[in-house]
Amino acid sequence: VTTSGSGLASVPHSSAATATSTSTPAAPTARKQLDKEQVRKAVDALLTHCKSRKNNYGLLLNENENLFLMVVLWKIPSKELRVRLTLPHSIRSDSEDICLFTKDEPNSTSEKTEQFYRKLLNKHGIKTISQIISLQTLKKEYKPYEAKLRLLSSFDFFLTDARIRRLLPSLIGRHFCQRKKVPVSVNLLSKNLSREINDCIGGTMLNISKSGSCSAIRIGHVGMQTEHIIENIVAVTKGLPEKLPEKWESVKLLFVKTEKSAALPIFSSFVSNWDEATKRSLLNKKKKEARRKRRERNFEKQKERKKKRQQARKTASVLSKDDVAPESGDTTVKKPESKKEQTPEHGKKKRGRGKAQVKATNESEDEIPQLVPIGKKTPAN
Repeated sequence: VTTSGSGLASVPHSSAATATSTSTPAAPTARKQLDKEQVRKAVDALLTHCKSRKNNYGLLLNENENLFLMVVLWKIPSKELRVRLTLPHSIRSDSEDICLFTKDEPNSTSEKTEQFYRKLLNKHGIKTISQIISLQTLKKEYKPYEAKLRLLSSFDFFLTDARIRRLLPSLIGRHFCQRKKVPVSVNLLSKNLSREINDCIGGTMLNISKSGSCSAIRIGHVGMQTEHIIENIVAVTKGLPEKLPEKWESVKLLFVKTEKSAALPIFSSFVSNWDEATKRSLLNKKKKEARRKRRERNFEKQKERKKKRQQARKTASVLSKDDVAPESGDTTVKKPESKKEQTPEHGKKKRGRGKAQVKATNESEDEIPQLVPIGKKTPAN
């Protein structure tokens, strides 16, 4: 660790490289890659820098100055991620002001609504909420632009009822997002409300944007003990990779910094790790695609076999009906012979039969019987 002329402690990049061991064929975990000694050096350097600023300018140490862990990913995500992580040590100082946005109670004024939720918090022993603002009050009193900025600068942390979270972006404006003070949703209907709120206040939130690969997550403040800050950093490196697409292999660089200091590196990933992870992911995708195609082929084969079985059953049923039909009746129906099937001989026979009939009629007409007169005797010979 070296100190520049301005009193800012910095860690050379070569020390960041020593924080990581030689890559092994198996994918290393966060606990193996992250060196606690390197983290300790960076945290001590930041705290020393803050104290030196107090001594140089004769100012009191601002315990509310936040410490951040900067996370740089290898690849920009395709969609925004909002990751909530629990920490072993609270990152809020006792002097921080916390605001809670609540839902409007039916048939109640804004004052009665705020009194109702204040009683609810006191019932569960929650004393950390500085002010309660109902949705109706937020719409009326904080509609002007200047009022929204004043609200933003008046509190260090914001909570909101989960039932109205979708309504807040249009009411509080974009500056809450730019200043990393987006209200954290909490379930006010929870039976264990104190644990619900303490987890939100004591935990931390990481917003990963799809417009860049660098994000910052709050891990403490300069008034905390060094060991507590280190334990919070280790807790983040354990929980964060589980939310990322490629797990720990997605992380490229890790830095720690305050709001006004330079960023000190504590971890640097090897390119080979990312290459191996990319190859593994591509191999897994190919395997999944092959399995999908195999399932489709099997489905088509089963469909074809089923179709053939149905056709075979239909053919068998038709044949069985044809076999049963002759046995059902004794008489057989003769098909009439078509005119086309009649042969020339058959026509000749018909014509010959007609000529014979005409001949017979002519002969009968020629043979006229001889008339004999009645009463006359024939002379005897």
